[in-house]
Amino acid sequence: MRAWEEFLQSQEGVLGKGTVERWLRPLTVSRFDACNLYLEASDSFQALWFEEHIRKKVEIELKNNNRKPIRVHLSVTKNPQKAAPTPKAANHESAPFTLEFPAPHNHATFSSFLTSPGNQLAFKLLLETCRSPLPSPLEFNPIYLYGKSGTGKSHLLMGGATALERGGLRVLYVPAETFTAHVVQAIRKGEMQAFRRAYRNVDALFVDNIEVFSRKAATQEEFFHTFNTLYTDGKLLVLSSSLLPQDLPHIEPRLISRFEWGIVLPCLMIDPPKMRELLLQRAELADFPLEEPLLAFLLDTFGHSTTKLVEALEALLLRTHLNQTALPLSPKIAEKTLADLIEKERKNQLTPAKILRHVAEHYGIRIEDILSKSQTRETTLPRQIAMHLCRQELKYPYMKIGDLFSRDHSTVIASIKQIQKGLDSKTPEIASPHRSILKTLS
Repeated sequence: MRAWEEFLQSQEGVLGKGTVERWLRPLTVSRFDACNLYLEASDSFQALWFEEHIRKKVEIELKNNNRKPIRVHLSVTKNPQKAAPTPKAANHESAPFTLEFPAPHNHATFSSFLTSPGNQLAFKLLLETCRSPLPSPLEFNPIYLYGKSGTGKSHLLMGGATALERGGLRVLYVPAETFTAHVVQAIRKGEMQAFRRAYRNVDALFVDNIEVFSRKAATQEEFFHTFNTLYTDGKLLVLSSSLLPQDLPHIEPRLISRFEWGIVLPCLMIDPPKMRELLLQRAELADFPLEEPLLAFLLDTFGHSTTKLVEALEALLLRTHLNQTALPLSPKIAEKTLADLIEKERKNQLTPAKILRHVAEHYGIRIEDILSKSQTRETTLPRQIAMHLCRQELKYPYMKIGDLFSRDHSTVIASIKQIQKGLDSKTPEIASPHRSILKTLS
């Protein structure tokens, strides 16, 4: 089929010829007509890779002579004799397959965690659960923590992993990005059995930032089976995210339901006195003089997030040591020393561009689609939500929002009122995405 061949050639420039040769060309065209293309994959992992990396592209780009979309149907071949060589066979001379896991930070222990009313319940539950031997049966499994960045979720997960590891248990702590990278690595090298052994022969699995699994079909498939194996065997699962399970976008319902099987607990931002205590505690551990003016400067500049605050202090410690800067530091010298981090904070502040990007990512469309003249439901609702967020979060006047979206004053007012009406009445198709997007912006 010429349209399929042209698509493959176009992807060589995007994905690289090697990737196309390994993953796409082995797909067999079983039949086709003017509006349909039927493909067969050699195995389920090739099919999963296609769904995760290619499905969306092919639906947009593959068209017939009349410029109408061609629908692609994918199945896994039932005849193993016709299956294409697996990536493992093609790479038998490659280096031994190994998975690298990040080590929890040394300072992230239960003893160094600062509790506050917003995280005390999560702290107490993990402290009671993460002991050797693990309680049997586990009262709550999985344990799911949610909250904004910088509220201590990662600290608690690493603290729990460290406590269990010191008790002689087999433990894995992984950011969700690492789990995803390991899935891709294992698929490419045909080493899924080694991957499964690594993740399933443990007493406890801690996965940080689970929302990263969004839109990653192969990752979600593997995590589903990993979760089931560990849960059935009575092993501990601890997960964290910036969102509640029901607010996770583009995560399979069967996973979301499992995330809610145990207990879901919030981690809220610690209050200013605790932020101050955290900073003083870390400075004392490093024997770093932190006088009141410098303390106030750091809290004012980075105090919106414990993560950012600790990163700033650690950068200050390292840079003053390397530069042999005289102590104690003044706020002015600290500002100069941390100029790049301060600039990064400024760039990370909420802007219309950031709102547009997050809305587009949530709906799986382009920013250009939101700003276009299109009146389809696929673009109108995201556009209205973006307008509402610009009004609600940035306090932009209607005229400025109109200029941004190339819409007149009355259209902007009507759009924002419609979204607000949906929020007030808790209309699911408005309230749920609005809540999810708002949380990703924080």
